[in-house]
Amino acid sequence: MVDIYIIRGGFFGWEFTLKLIYIILGLILCIYDWKKNNRKDYFWVFLFGTLLYLGSEIMLFLFGGRVMQEKYLFGINVTSMPWLTIPLLVMADVVVIAIIAIFFADRLRNPETRKKWGILFVIWLVGRDLIPYIIIFVLGYNFTNIPYNDPVIPSRRNMTETGTLIALSIMIAIGLIWLFRTDKESRKRGLYMIGVMIILMTVWTFGEWFAGQRWIEIGEEGDPWTQGSPLLQFGMLLYDIVVEMGLFTVCFLAIPSLLKLIKRQA
Repeated sequence: MVDIYIIRGGFFGWEFTLKLIYIILGLILCIYDWKKNNRKDYFWVFLFGTLLYLGSEIMLFLFGGRVMQEKYLFGINVTSMPWLTIPLLVMADVVVIAIIAIFFADRLRNPETRKKWGILFVIWLVGRDLIPYIIIFVLGYNFTNIPYNDPVIPSRRNMTETGTLIALSIMIAIGLIWLFRTDKESRKRGLYMIGVMIILMTVWTFGEWFAGQRWIEIGEEGDPWTQGSPLLQFGMLLYDIVVEMGLFTVCFLAIPSLLKLIKRQA
């Protein structure tokens, strides 16, 4: 069976110091919203997001669905410490991005704060996801020197691993059912979260692709991988943005809401 792999060639794939900084940022946003609005919604999203996605990453690790060659934290090689690297990867790569998405979503859906936080959102997108990758491109990192089918690429993840697809489908179904059945304001909150996540991931993914840091390969395990066709690459990157991030992460909000840990929106 031919598998489809999403490749990350950039430093965010192996540099776990940056991932730790992201996690700290996520916790700061949780604390800020707690103190500002007297609610613990973001902590619940952080907790349930970590628990839910941790299972998927453990399955990928056990069955070889994600291959990362070397991982560094403060310059120390932590490749042989999956008990440390897997939770860090889970929180930084997905959960904190969900926290950032709901943080901006809550402020953009409020007419009183929309203008201010809309400007800050654009600044975040440009500063975090455009300028760095333009610099990387200018420095010479682009598709002319991408090591296609290189087995020692920093990060390779199987997008068609059966267990992950089943778990993903279940979590998305829970999120969509909650969106359909919840109250109007909570539904609006969830839809804004999805929309902001899609914008975040579109700009980030385009930035990485533009700088030759993200692409799609296909092949069977043990055989040489080949670059996916332009149509396949576009489709799978779009799938990663909309399905694996946009629709999946809303369950981090949906499940604690269904458990009544997060109150209905006024």
